[in-house]
Order: sequence, then structure tokens, then C-alpha cells
Amino acid sequence: MPGISHTFEFNKIVSLKLAASASYLLSTDETTYAKYDSDSLATTGKFNNFHDGMVTVSLPLAVYKTLTITPTLSYVFPLSDDARYEMRARSVQGATVPSDKDSDYIYGGLTLSYTF
Repeated sequence: MPGISHTFEFNKIVSLKLAASASYLLSTDETTYAKYDSDSLATTGKFNNFHDGMVTVSLPLAVYKTLTITPTLSYVFPLSDDARYEMRARSVQGATVPSDKDSDYIYGGLTLSYTF
């Protein structure tokens, strides 16, 4: 998954990190990663296309010289129609009909890092 990132250091305590990545999925097993049709139903084909992109914003906060807390927010989205159909089929969010489910996501988290 190729990606790019850059960190802007505001001071010794706070930074802003921006990152982006993209992925291509080449399936060798149609039972694990099948190709999906426009109704988000699995076919007998194997997935072979661009899959997802991700944009992430994080704010590393150095609370002590060996302790950093980093809140993170990411947005994941399909890079092709094939990926949109597959992501809808695997989604747990949205409607009960696969083609009406969500294919992009926003999620966040908090990382605590301790160095010694």
C-alpha cells in the first residue's frame, strides 16, 4: 500500500500529521476476495482492481519526554466501482440490502506511546 505523509511541528509538544494511502487488491482466491456485481452480490470472479484510499489526520501530543498521546481520524473510501460494490457487501453499516450499505467510512482512535 503506497502512501505519503508529512508532519508539521508546531512546537516541542504539538504536531499535526497528514497522511494518505492507496491500495490495489489482486485476489488469488474468489472465496476470500470475490468480485462483486453492481448489486453488491458475490460473483465467481476474483477481485482485481484498485481497492481503497485513506486520508488520515493525527495530532501527536508529547505530554512527557517519553510519553505521547495521538488522537487520529481517518476517512476510507473506494477507488473503483468494484471496490465500492465489495465494500458495501462487507459493510455492517447502513441498510439490510447490500447495494444500499455504506462504502466509505470515518473512524478514529487514540494511541498512547511510551519510549524507553
